[in-house]
Amino acid sequence: MPLNHRSRNLIDLAQLEDSVRLYSARLRKLQRFWIPLQKQAPRLVMVLWVLGVTASLFTQSYAHWMFTAPAICLLIVLEIVIEEMQIDLLLMSEEARYLLDITRGLYTDSFRPPTALHTGASCPPPHRNA
Repeated sequence: MPLNHRSRNLIDLAQLEDSVRLYSARLRKLQRFWIPLQKQAPRLVMVLWVLGVTASLFTQSYAHWMFTAPAICLLIVLEIVIEEMQIDLLLMSEEARYLLDITRGLYTDSFRPPTALHTGASCPPPHRNA
């Protein structure tokens, strides 16, 4: 029975390590794409808005807003969605790291000899230098 328990811990440990690597890799890919876009998205929204207002003033036509307004909304929604994905991936990778640390601690503690704190035995009082 203990052999199965140990092999299950090894599988769980390997799966947790794989999930940490997977979430970290996905987060790096997303950040590689997102960080440059995140710097430019607010400027792009502002430029589209200013161009739309300027075009409206000079042409007295609002037809261009059929393209400009959806582009602005798309950029804002894209920013929100990617930010949420980034937060979710960060939380999932941190949770997997936490579980991995706990699992490693439990796995290594099972092989350590019990100490006085684990067995409930009382510790000797500290020595005082007189």
